[in-house]
Amino acid sequence: MINATGLQTNAIVVSIRSEQAAEFEALFAAEELPIWDEFHANGTLISASLTRVEYGSQEKDGVQDYVILAVFHGMSGHSAHDHDDRFNAFLPKARAMQPSRPYVWGGTTIQARPDALPQG
Repeated sequence: MINATGLQTNAIVVSIRSEQAAEFEALFAAEELPIWDEFHANGTLISASLTRVEYGSQEKDGVQDYVILAVFHGMSGHSAHDHDDRFNAFLPKARAMQPSRPYVWGGTTIQARPDALPQG
């Protein structure tokens, strides 16, 4: 069981023009994943994922949606990410591929499972 005390979870749904989906995924892998790796290694980031949406209640033609989920050790971890120069260099490139603003939610984690994500 994960001790959820002090954790903050952030969920973002970002829409990318379908013709730019592969470009977005490559950009994300090249520029955001190294930040996640560093923040995870130093204990700031508990877990994070980028998920290509394959079904949902808000599907639109010509758009590929993604869910970004990140769990940090508190708001300070989230703030450290959002103030990172590399993230701020990535953000305008990603925003240029978005036909609309993302949906963004965050808050204090109250329950969490499991201890670790399955491998494989």
